[in-house]
Amino acid sequence: MSEQHAPAPDQGIEESSFKKGELEGVVVDEVPTTKKEDSTTEDGVTKEDNIAWMVSMIFLLLVLGAMWIWGNARDWSAQSGYGYTNENYTGRFSPEPFYCNDTSEIGRHGLADCTASWYFWKLPTEQTSVLTTVVVWVLYSTHQILNWALIYKAQLEMTTSKQKGNKKYGNKMRWFNYVLLLVNGGFHILHLIQTHWTYDGISQDVSLSSSQASVILMISLIMLVEYRERGLILMWPNARSNDAFAQKLRLNPKPINYVRKYHGYYFSWAILYTFWYHPMENTWGHTTGFLHTGMVLIQGSLIYTRMHLNKYWRLINESWVLVHGAIVAIQTADPAKPDQLWPMFLFGFGFLLCFTQIFNLPIWKRVSPGYRVIPGIIFYAVAFAVYTTIVPQGLSKLWQTISIPSIQYLNLILAWFVIYVFIALENSCSGCYGAPTTGWNILYLVTILFLYAMIILASVLLNYIEVSFLLLMQLYVFAFIALFSVTIMLHVRTLGPFRRNPIVVTS
Repeated sequence: MSEQHAPAPDQGIEESSFKKGELEGVVVDEVPTTKKEDSTTEDGVTKEDNIAWMVSMIFLLLVLGAMWIWGNARDWSAQSGYGYTNENYTGRFSPEPFYCNDTSEIGRHGLADCTASWYFWKLPTEQTSVLTTVVVWVLYSTHQILNWALIYKAQLEMTTSKQKGNKKYGNKMRWFNYVLLLVNGGFHILHLIQTHWTYDGISQDVSLSSSQASVILMISLIMLVEYRERGLILMWPNARSNDAFAQKLRLNPKPINYVRKYHGYYFSWAILYTFWYHPMENTWGHTTGFLHTGMVLIQGSLIYTRMHLNKYWRLINESWVLVHGAIVAIQTADPAKPDQLWPMFLFGFGFLLCFTQIFNLPIWKRVSPGYRVIPGIIFYAVAFAVYTTIVPQGLSKLWQTISIPSIQYLNLILAWFVIYVFIALENSCSGCYGAPTTGWNILYLVTILFLYAMIILASVLLNYIEVSFLLLMQLYVFAFIALFSVTIMLHVRTLGPFRRNPIVVTS
């Protein structure tokens, strides 16, 4: 792997070094590369974004602490369906459908893996009501629409600000940053209250596989957002890779630029869909999960600030699923079975961390490319030790280290390809130039809302379809890729970059 000389830490990367082969007729507007991350202030302004981040994290931890205190006060302690009975937990939940032969309710029979599809932390069907359903859906819908509206307003305002020559990213908080933080903080409190009032999340109505698929795709899209600087594996092929293979295999940047600009809408949906899927139950799996959704919501609330670009903070957001996935796998495992799934989650997401995500850190631009193999060597040294000493069947299970990464890389490439196709189709459109009228803008925005509503409706209708959990989850990922790609193109039509008409009229 050969590369151009890396720029000094305070220089950043020239955009022109990564725009070769771009599709024609399009003006690019994308998230900038951070130039320097230190403790200095900007133009004498206090780092309001850092203070807001710190206060928000403290608030999030306090909410999670309240979740445990309130849950313990009500004697909630159902860590999983194993060992749970109606007698010792007063009938809060239906027992896990262990033998998949319970014909009293849809979703508890028919499939060999119905325990994987059944979400344990929800009310028994006979305890549900119109109230338990309506309350959570009203809260979720309101939270989602407010987030989208604020993101759209922020992008609209910052596009105008950029046209006036103002700086787009800085340490100063803007009004929409504060409102986003207040909205997301307020709905954390409301969700906790709702859990202890009506309990159910939207899990009663939509499938578990759809919730997990939304986050799986989000992780792949984060990798696509970061692709420009860190490539796919071992920081290759990044923007400075100039070897023959990199020149031929590097992904065309135009779809990536679109994802970098408009990822916030899908990320908001994926996180809030997951946030409201689960009740705020006091288990370690829920705690690490709500910590993750909370961190991503804080990150989204800090749009157009330097903190939003902080590489260390972005790495924590992206890789936290390693901790959460492993804890959930341990918590929900069948204690009677020696073959557990925690190694697959721990080392699967660990592979992504050591071979891709860790290269987000600035240090890797300052050292020789040869050092990039070190995290991978350490990773497999630990994996070999664990699989040979702890994991049943030993090294024959080592394939688990690449099962999750393979899916994530596949989803990344597929998302890039679908968007690339849509861009090519747009380029063939003879009338798709310039900004749309107000009427068309409204039509585009209504269409986006309609598409998300249809994908949620599909999840409701397919809640207990008799399809393997893993297969259904990947099918949802494919559907979400299509949703994301179409809505990105609609966002481009509303906010740009707008295509210039190549026809020049001369006198």
